[in-house]
Amino acid sequence: MDQKLAKHSIIMIFFTLSGAFFNYLYQLFMGRLLTPEEYGILFSLINIFYIFSVISATVQTTMTKYTSKLKAKNQFNKLSYFWKYVLKKSLIFGVITTILFFIITPLLSNYLHLPSQLPALILFSSILFAYALPTNQGILRGLQRFIPLGLTQTLWSFLKFILGILLVYLGFSVSGALTPFLIANIVVFIISFYFLKDLMKIKPEPFKIPDLYKYSTLTLLSLLTYTASYSIDTILAKHYLTDFLAGIYSSVSVLGKIILFAPGGIAVVLFPKASELKEKGLNHFNLFIKALILTIILTLPILLLFKFFPELTIRTIFGTKYLKAIPYLAKYALAMFFFAISGLIMNYLLSLGITRVAYLLSITLIFEIVGITFFNQNIQQIIDIVLITSILSIIVQIPFLKSIKNILTN
Repeated sequence: MDQKLAKHSIIMIFFTLSGAFFNYLYQLFMGRLLTPEEYGILFSLINIFYIFSVISATVQTTMTKYTSKLKAKNQFNKLSYFWKYVLKKSLIFGVITTILFFIITPLLSNYLHLPSQLPALILFSSILFAYALPTNQGILRGLQRFIPLGLTQTLWSFLKFILGILLVYLGFSVSGALTPFLIANIVVFIISFYFLKDLMKIKPEPFKIPDLYKYSTLTLLSLLTYTASYSIDTILAKHYLTDFLAGIYSSVSVLGKIILFAPGGIAVVLFPKASELKEKGLNHFNLFIKALILTIILTLPILLLFKFFPELTIRTIFGTKYLKAIPYLAKYALAMFFFAISGLIMNYLLSLGITRVAYLLSITLIFEIVGITFFNQNIQQIIDIVLITSILSIIVQIPFLKSIKNILTN
């Protein structure tokens, strides 16, 4: 299992980095093609999408959890039923939430001082398939089909990059940068069925799905608070800072999140493997420790690069107009380093069905929001609050890890 963890982690790290590569090419070209003011608008909307997309992540995580349980028991007929049941619900929910977000778009545009509602409307239209696609990807993850999973994730980022560059170059500005979110969702959703064609042929066996809504609700809260913790600072910065400083803050956030997203493939692999080991009554804590070590090994060099070569990094990626971000990069990157570790711990706990962590993570998010509300005079103050929040998000989860270790060793 340890060798498979390393092998599958390498596979998912490759695809995660490939996806991140196209995501950051997207950010790079957007930063160069748009003005700092336009870039601030784009990034504030994307961060709202990130926070909202936590529902999509919840769907994928829930699918992964139940798929890994059914896989461990070789109950593929029940898995076929579970998949089709959730897929139907996901499509219906996508239509409902799209309509709701269209309704609140005028209020949101006013809060963010957007000159037009069109970019927000375009982005929110992608919600139509924002749950159906993660449903299929969650099945792939639970079945540990990591190559098909990685391919769909990377293709999504590639389409966003290529189409985004094309549409912005043609003069569609922020609206053109956001249109690919919808197109990529549709295309990748259709392609994902190819990798599940064997499951489509299995006759569904109806069964009562235990604790589905309880697990998914607390998982949603966990992922929401965690995602909001590393995203909401940019939204608040757009509200409190000048348009120019909000654009500078966005560039810091984009670079810092390289550390956050780079090891994401490790958590993707750890989740179904730890869940399956738990179902079989085997030790899973050592697997978590190895995943933690892999995460640190992967992210530490990037952190050191940002610490000692911030000007080179910013000049290379964004150009000279974002050099004012130099003093803030290292500290923000450190915060994302801690958030990366926090996210790995959270995924491990959720894979074991420990959803109570949601309540404690909610407290850290409240701390962050209140902190930035009172301390927002400059970029440095906001980053200080983000750093403290990232450390707290690890501290509140440590008691759960100690409890798991004690249970397994006794």
